[in-house]
Order: sequence, then C-alpha cells, then structure tokens
Amino acid sequence: MPGHRLLRVDTVVGTCSRMSRRLLAGTISIMLGTWVLLLVTAPGIPIVWDEGEYMGRAGLILHWLRLGPAALSSDAIRSHWHFVDYLEGHPTWFAIPIAFGEAVAWFADNAFDPLTAARIGPMAVFSVACGVVAVRLRKEYGIVAAAAAPIALLTFPRIFSEAHFATQDGQLTAWWLILWAADSLNLTTARAGVVGVFAGLTAATKFTGWFAWIPVLASRVCDRRATALRRLAVMIPVGLFVYYAVNPPLWYHPVSGLFTHVHLSLNRADAHNIPTVFGGLRYDVKHSLPWYNTIVWLFIVTPMPTLVLGFLGLGQCLANHTKSSVMLVLHWATMMVVRALPGAPPHDGIRLFLPAFGFWCVFAAIGAQYLWELSKASASVLRVSIRVGLVAAVIACTATVARYYPQTLSHYNWLVGGVRGAANFGMEPAYWWDGLDNGVLGWLNEHTEPNEAIAFSRVANVTLLQDWHRLRPKSVDPRMQPFRWYVLQNRPGLFSDVDRALVRGESPTFVKYAGRRYEGAPVARDLDVPLILVFSYERYQHAATISLGRE
Repeated sequence: MPGHRLLRVDTVVGTCSRMSRRLLAGTISIMLGTWVLLLVTAPGIPIVWDEGEYMGRAGLILHWLRLGPAALSSDAIRSHWHFVDYLEGHPTWFAIPIAFGEAVAWFADNAFDPLTAARIGPMAVFSVACGVVAVRLRKEYGIVAAAAAPIALLTFPRIFSEAHFATQDGQLTAWWLILWAADSLNLTTARAGVVGVFAGLTAATKFTGWFAWIPVLASRVCDRRATALRRLAVMIPVGLFVYYAVNPPLWYHPVSGLFTHVHLSLNRADAHNIPTVFGGLRYDVKHSLPWYNTIVWLFIVTPMPTLVLGFLGLGQCLANHTKSSVMLVLHWATMMVVRALPGAPPHDGIRLFLPAFGFWCVFAAIGAQYLWELSKASASVLRVSIRVGLVAAVIACTATVARYYPQTLSHYNWLVGGVRGAANFGMEPAYWWDGLDNGVLGWLNEHTEPNEAIAFSRVANVTLLQDWHRLRPKSVDPRMQPFRWYVLQNRPGLFSDVDRALVRGESPTFVKYAGRRYEGAPVARDLDVPLILVFSYERYQHAATISLGRE
C-alpha cells in the first residue's frame, strides 16, 4: 500500500511538472512571438513625435554608463539623466529599455537601423506583458482567454502602434498590466513586495503611472483585515525604494526633486498646453474635454469585435466577484475616470489613457472564454456558430490592422464610419506624424530638386530623418524662406490660419491616406481622409494672402 501511494504521488508530481513545463513553454512562445511580430513590423512604422527626443536622452544614459566611478557624482547624473525634475518632468524608467535597445544594436554591429534599435527594449517590455497576462488568464479563466488577450492587444490598432514606439505609453500599459497580474494573485505577506516592485516601476514609467497605486491601495484598505494591511506595509516602502532606485536624479535630492517632478507634471498649461479637436470643438488644458470623452473614445476606436467581447467580459467580472476580476475593473476604471476629470490633458487621442484600453482587451479575452464555455453547452449549430464567430472576430481585427498599417494610430471603428466618419464627426484624423512614412518621404525626395527646400507644419524629427538619409531636401521655416513643398499633417487642433486656408481652399499636389496601396489604386471610403497633404509654394502663398485678409 505505501508503494501504491508513493506511485500516485509521483504520478501527480510528474503531471504537475509536465503542466508547468507546457505553461512555461507557452508563455515563452507568446512573448517571443509577440516580440518577433513587433520587430518585423517596426521598420515600416514612421518615427513619431517624442521618439527623437527620447532617443537622444537614452543616448546620454549610455554615455553616462561609460564614465566609470565618476558617473555617481551629482553633476554627472544631472548632465546625463534629463528626467524627473527636467523640462516636462517625465520619470526615468521608460528610457532605460530604449537605451538597452540602442546598446544591443551597438553590440550587434548596427544590425538594426537606429529607430528600430531604440524600439527593441519597449517592444520587449510589451511582449513580456502579453505573456504574463496570458498566464494569469490561463490559470483563472482558461486557455481561450489566455490566447485571446495577446491577440486582442496586438489587433487593437492604436495599441499595436504604441507597442512599438520608443516612448512611454506602450510601456506604461505593459507595466500596468503586469502589475494587475501580480496584484490579483493571493500572495503571502513576504511576497507582497513583488507587487510593490511592479507598482514602483509603473509609477517610474510615466507620471500617470502613480494612479496605478489607487486600485492597489483601495483593495487593501477596503479589505480591512490585518493581513491585507501588513501586505500594504510591505508594498509601499518597496515601491518607493524601486521608484527612487530607477530615478537617479532623485538620489541627491529625494524630497525637493520629487516635489519638482510633481509640479512639472501638473503644471503644463503654458509650455505644454497642446490643443485638440473633439466633436468639432477645440479643447486644451484650460478648456477641458467633456466628462464623457473617455466613453466616446471607447466606442469609436475599439475594434468592434473587441468592443462587444469586452462588454461580455466586463459583465462577467461584475457578476463574479473574484479578487482578480474586482482588481481588473478597478484598474480599468481608474484611468477612464482620471482622464474625464477637469484639467486632464486632452491631446493625442487615447494615448494619455492607453492602459484603460489594454485592460479592455483583457475584458475581451474573458468575454471570449465565456462564449467558448457557452458553446460547449449549446446545440451543435449554435456551438459551431459561436466558434466560427470567434474566429471571424480575430480575422476582422487582424484585417483592420493590416488595412491601416502603418498608420494604425488613425484607426476609428465601423461604428463611427472609419477615419472618414470620425473626421466628419469632428475628430482629428492624425496627430503624431506617423503619416510621414517611406512613401511620403520617397515622393518628397523624388519631386524636390537638390537646390530646393521643403517646409513642414509643426513637426519634430526632421533633422533625424535627414541624418539617416531618409529625407534628402533641407527643411526651412515657411515664414522665413521660400521652399518647393509645404507638408501639412491633418491635425486640425494645431492648424495655423494658413493651414486652415490651405485645407479649405487649395488643392494639394500629393496626399497620403492611411494604409498602403499601389499608386493609382482607389481609396476605401472609410479611409478617404488625407493624413498628410503636400502643397506647392504658390498654393501656400495664396493661402497666406487669404488668411491675412488681403484678397
């Protein structure tokens, strides 16, 4: 009998071991597959606003690492770490993966172009988040949810773009998802520090990452049990330690530096007051978006299958009060509410509350699992219909990304009629210069003589494009020097008087729409709104004359 019991124990242990190995292999496969997909598609996505600035700051970090012992001096840190108490007050952590990617490219003998190299680290962070979320959903809900979450994240067009960029928002979404996955586990007090680590890293990625602490703290305070409060007593100091550890500018000024960081992050009405157009009206920090803006954004930019499945998943989370489901709802609701508050920055579509859409993708995965379980108990016709519908949802979402790529930041769903319907509704078709892709740069290079210049509406990164030999003509200030072409991004919130006159009354020589197509191919009706318009110097001068009221 003892031998039989030992045999049964060995069998159970062996089975668990095989399951663990399969789970680990599946997780690694998701992470690696996600990273490869992002890496392959990265070169086609143009450099966007902010990437050039952050690439430069990441390069200073690499230079700092080569200073040796002198790197730890206050002067060395201040001159190489332009974060936290610098300019707009962004914390440091998001730049470290960017610097890591640049270092990898250097060790790989520049096997990657500079932009893709800077994106390697951020793409890896997002890939890890996809794997971690899949594991968490596999244990709590099932294999369908585990597979559906990465698919939903990667086929959400705007998240797909943000997952590539050497900026904060894709990384913030990733760390926030990882934080939820860790926080929803039944950790012991000794392991509660793990949640503190991820909470500290989330806050150190972007100022809005501090809001990730709200559901973490609220769940423990509402619990009121002594064990919950003891775990909170571990999480908070660990999180603060991690935050300070990855923010070197705070090492010599821990209190004043943090106050400066908060002040810079909350007071941007003058230097960083970026306007936007929403529903045909212009808003900025001093004129807040309507409270319902987050709900509107949810309905018009979420792919329709993901939107519907998300409501099913949200319903399941509200109906079944498990720890992970309650935490999931709290994490999602936090940024939906914060973004709706007066004074919240209104610009750049959903970028500033992107984590809320990452959590909506998790809701969608739970909704997919619910339908799968429902199909098991259904008659054969209904069972087949549900499963075919889930496959069709994946195909539809994938096709949407493919149609908009590489301008997936301009995606609007079928509910509003695509980017054309959204523009008619008074929304901005473009906002981050991702329309300036290889096709546009190639046209400018081909149609500009060596002695001619071009001018841009408000834009960054032109110097980098020229340094990388992707843009040949020199650029000039359109108000100061003559030029051959004026390149205008269709972002009405930043239009000058001349820009408005150009769009209203002048004919562009070249236009760029979302997606890729052969020259002369018709533009689909839902994509029929230019993201980039190129006007001649003569058309610009004519519009300038009209805008001044001289004609």
